[in-house]
Amino acid sequence: MHEEALVRDLRRKLQEISADHGSRPIVRARVSLGPLAHLDERRFRELWPRAMAGGPAARADLVVETPTGLGDPEAASIVLRSVTFDEPGPSGRPRDRATDPPPTSSPGGP
Repeated sequence: MHEEALVRDLRRKLQEISADHGSRPIVRARVSLGPLAHLDERRFRELWPRAMAGGPAARADLVVETPTGLGDPEAASIVLRSVTFDEPGPSGRPRDRATDPPPTSSPGGP
């Protein structure tokens, strides 16, 4: 199914990110499901455990954002926003590793 292929692609991305960071396990993945992404949150959560089994995100908590803007350039996308590894940061809490650059505001913006 097309839905399963989308989640398998996400698994490959998570494997790459984990490998780039010493094959550390991922404890949290934050994903944005656009309103036109052909996969709703319920189905995505159903597919997640099987798709991630045996991989670095097999035990990861899944945080799903569901933006509603149809005019958003990412409305038809599934976007991996960030992952958190099991390694503690300086504060002793797990470290987030954002996979996208932080949003920037325009000079006249808020």
